[in-house]
Amino acid sequence: MLGYISGITDVNDINYCPKCGAEIKEFYGDGTAKCEECGYHFGVVECEE
Repeated sequence: MLGYISGITDVNDINYCPKCGAEIKEFYGDGTAKCEECGYHFGVVECEE
């Protein structure tokens, strides 16, 4: 399944890596974060119902 989601991520909602569960300490200005443990670079987009 392919899809496209757009929005603005907020690093205030990022505490733990969704891939390995490690605590996140590295944040970027574009609203993304990178896990120091596994190297996973990700963002969180909140969806409204």
